Amino acid sequence: MEQLLTTAQIDHYRTFGFVVLPGLLATERTSALSSEVDAALRDAYAGTYDERVIDGISGHYLPMASRLTPVSASLVCDDPLLIGVAEQLLGVPAIPECPEGVLYFAEAAWHNDDGIGVTAVKLATYFDPLDAGNGALRFLPGSHLPEQTARLAAYRARRGPGIGGDEGATYPGYVAVSRPGDVLAFDVHTWHASRGGRDRLAWNIVYQRCPGTSAERERTRRSMTDSFEQAGREFDRDRYPIWRDWLSDARRHHRRDAIIDRLRNAGILDLPGAEVGW
Repeated sequence: MEQLLTTAQIDHYRTFGFVVLPGLLATERTSALSSEVDAALRDAYAGTYDERVIDGISGHYLPMASRLTPVSASLVCDDPLLIGVAEQLLGVPAIPECPEGVLYFAEAAWHNDDGIGVTAVKLATYFDPLDAGNGALRFLPGSHLPEQTARLAAYRARRGPGIGGDEGATYPGYVAVSRPGDVLAFDVHTWHASRGGRDRLAWNIVYQRCPGTSAERERTRRSMTDSFEQAGREFDRDRYPIWRDWLSDARRHHRRDAIIDRLRNAGILDLPGAEVGW
């Protein structure tokens, strides 16, 4: 495997639970992906695109592996860059979740992205310059470690879920300043939040460790099933499916064969919703 990351970058990720990868996506690829995400979200959400319902981690979310989103679909594994980065950070072969385009509306309180114990890395890129004042992701270094997660959960229970203001718990988060083309890689157990941001266009993909044991396969299937759920998202699932189009185009993209085998061996493609969501 080509060494895409430095030893220092891998060490930073494994120690602190995240790493910023400046300029990982080339300018032309970033521009094409940004245009594709924006157009797909406007098309998919059409009449409700301008609505801003602030509830939880608010935003418009859209699967991006369809025939209508070829740039995004190609980043799953046709271009080996992102899966290569994920596998170097995880240290093992990986399987992808469906990539996602997102228009975030507002702030997000401190949280992590896993509750069942999978091993996975999330790669995210934003299409506007972001800093502390306009919604850059903030990370709690070391919060991916089980012992620190338990301490943080107890602290939040005592103090409340604030994101750094005067009310509730305060956390010494690291602000991950980013520019278009940068990729933020973080462990799905790493606590993260955003503050001060409005309408931030983003793209992300999660790569999970290929499960080995029956217990790992069960956790992976549960996690993937959750990722297929599109309830409450008002778009046409037939036009923006999960893996259906990506699978049907596999004959034109030889790198997909091995990844499809991994998904099939893990039982992912037999799950309800694997084709078009549910």
